[in-house]
This record gives sequence, structure tokens and C-alpha cells, in this order.
Amino acid sequence: MPISSRSDVPRHVLGTIALCTLIAIALTAYGSRGFGTNLVYSLCIGLITYATINISRRWLWLHGAPALVPVIGLALLAAPVGWFGGSFLASLLLGQPWGPGTLSLNAMLGFLALTAGAGLGGTFIFWTRERLAQGERAAAEARLKLLQAQIEPHFLFNTLANLQALIASDPQRAQAMLAHLDAYLRATLASTRKDQCTLAEEFALLRGYLEILAIRMGPRLAYSLDLPPALASAKLPPMLLQPLVENAVKHGIEPKMDGGKLCVAASAEGRQLVLVVEDSGLGFGAASTSGTGVGLLHVKERLAAVYGDAAAAEIGETAGGGVRITLRLPYPE
Repeated sequence: MPISSRSDVPRHVLGTIALCTLIAIALTAYGSRGFGTNLVYSLCIGLITYATINISRRWLWLHGAPALVPVIGLALLAAPVGWFGGSFLASLLLGQPWGPGTLSLNAMLGFLALTAGAGLGGTFIFWTRERLAQGERAAAEARLKLLQAQIEPHFLFNTLANLQALIASDPQRAQAMLAHLDAYLRATLASTRKDQCTLAEEFALLRGYLEILAIRMGPRLAYSLDLPPALASAKLPPMLLQPLVENAVKHGIEPKMDGGKLCVAASAEGRQLVLVVEDSGLGFGAASTSGTGVGLLHVKERLAAVYGDAAAAEIGETAGGGVRITLRLPYPE
């Protein structure tokens, strides 16, 4: 699961530039060189310090936020790297001499302390945000497991009851349902043990679920799953689409007299992965669709916990009166 959204980087860089500008103003007011020179030095030191922290934290926090001691060590490491590297770069840009002799020992220690303080503050912000994001992801996954615990027994009991009836009346359909149930349960068990799955795995899970329902509902349920081969390996949180598909059938298609069709499609638009769940069911006007909002809210919470502002969920009505839900996730081309 991603440490944090890469869309945060521009905001972090702008914040670093703003902080460096304030430091340059303070240094100028204190009487240390002109504002332009101070700004160049401050920006070079600040941005190299930020780059050191950001690159290091992505390696250190690959499996979650670390303890506080490595965070402090990271800030202390970034301070000399940022100060010496930034000072050298600024000297080159301004055509000025650089070396330990250009500053007094007290001035050098003061600048190192200032850089370490700013680096420690920035690193602590990263660490705190990752801890909070970790908690949000854990809460979202806990809600997912609770939702599964509530939904699956109902689904299993209905399926087993249908199996019992089909064994006597239509053994061939009973065998087909049993095979799909076995595949669905295996896929579900595998999904709950992972932080991420591929679109191919997600669509295989949906296919097993819908095949079982198609046997139960007969011609009242038609469905299509459109997954381009190029997107089969795209990553997403496991069982992200499952609640949306369940809601579409339960609240839209199943209560409708003649049933309806469910379509799930994946596509790529630039750097976004677009997932659409659309049904031709009863739509918003029916009282039976009251549960749709709960499933969508749960999906939105998971998206926010994993992707932050880089993902979105939209709901709308189709031309035929059904419901269309569109998810947009980050997806590198």
C-alpha cells in the first residue's frame, strides 16, 4: 500500500519554499548578507534537506511509519547533507567561494542547528501524518472485515439453500453453482489476507460472485465485466468493487420485477484508473435503494485512507433510470 500520495510532493515543496523564504527574510533582518543571496542559500539548503528526508522516508517507511528514534536520526542526517550540499550549490550558482573557512565556527554551528531544527520539524510532520494514515487504513480495513462478516453469512445461507434445492431438481446447475462458490470463497479468503490485489483478481472475484447470483436469479440477472488486458495487473485495495456490485444487485436489480443488467468496466484516462459499476435497476427513486449510500460511503472511506485526495468516487443516474458509480484512482501510465 502506498506510503502517501505522490500528489503531496508539490504541496510539500511549496511549503518548503515558503519556510525558506521566511528564513531568508529573518537572516536579512538580522544583518547577514542581502536578501537575494540569503534566499538562494536558504532555498538550496531547504530543498536538498527536503529531498534527503523525502527519499529516505520512502525507503525507511516502506512497511509503515517507524519508531520515533529513526525519525530523529533521519532529521539529524538530513541537516548536514542539506546544509553542506545546499551551501555548495548556492555558492556555485552565485559564483562565490565555498569552504569551511568562509564562515566562523559559531556561524556554521548556528546554521547547522537551524537546518537541523527545520529538518526535524518537517520529518516529525511526515512521521505524524503517516501514523495517522496508518490508523485510518487500519480502521478502514477493520470496517471492511466487519462488513464482510455481516454480508457473507447471508449470501452463503441463501446460496446453500439454493444448492440444496438444485441438487434434487437440477444436479448439473447445482454442480456449476458449487464450482463457482468454491472459486468465490477461495478468492475472498485470498483477498482478505492482502493489502493490494490486481484488477484481474478483483474481476475474478466479481465473476465468481455474479455467476452464483446468475444461477439463483436466472434470466433476471445479466452482467458484463470489461477489463482490458493492459489493465489486468493494475493495483487497487482488495474487494473495493465488491460492496458496490452487491448493492447494485440487492437494491437495484433483485427487487425489480424483470431484473436488469449489471456492467463493471475498467479504463485508463491519463494517469487515472477509472472503474465504473452501472446497473439498470430501480434507481434512486425506489425505497429499496436505501442501502446504496452505505456501500458507497464505505468505499469512499477506503479510498481516502489509501490515496488521500488523489482518488474520488462519484454517483449518478443512468439514462435508463439505474445507478452508475465511478471510481477514479491514481494510475501511472
